[in-house]
Amino acid sequence: MTAEAPHGQGVPMLTLAELCDWLNITERHARKLVERDAIPYRKVGRLLRFVESEIEEWSRPKPPPAPRPSERETVKVSATVPRSRRRLVLPKSLIEGPLPERSGHVERRSA
Repeated sequence: MTAEAPHGQGVPMLTLAELCDWLNITERHARKLVERDAIPYRKVGRLLRFVESEIEEWSRPKPPPAPRPSERETVKVSATVPRSRRRLVLPKSLIEGPLPERSGHVERRSA
């Protein structure tokens, strides 16, 4: 309970089904959010309950953090050419090179 509510009067809480209806999500998704501690919840015995005001606040988009002002602007200067971060995968034939030929051995291929 919060300090705002007088003794004996609780805050509005939602059941799992009510939460799913309100957020338009499945029960499975809601339970995954609880498992990951990604959503505010309370346990009442074995039951899950969600404080309505906390869910309302949680569901609102958060404003992006403001950039911290720096005392002096720094410029990044690099002598190297920037490379793309994409990983280049070479074929095995280019890595190992041609296979050495065995003397006197004739390769046969089946038809």
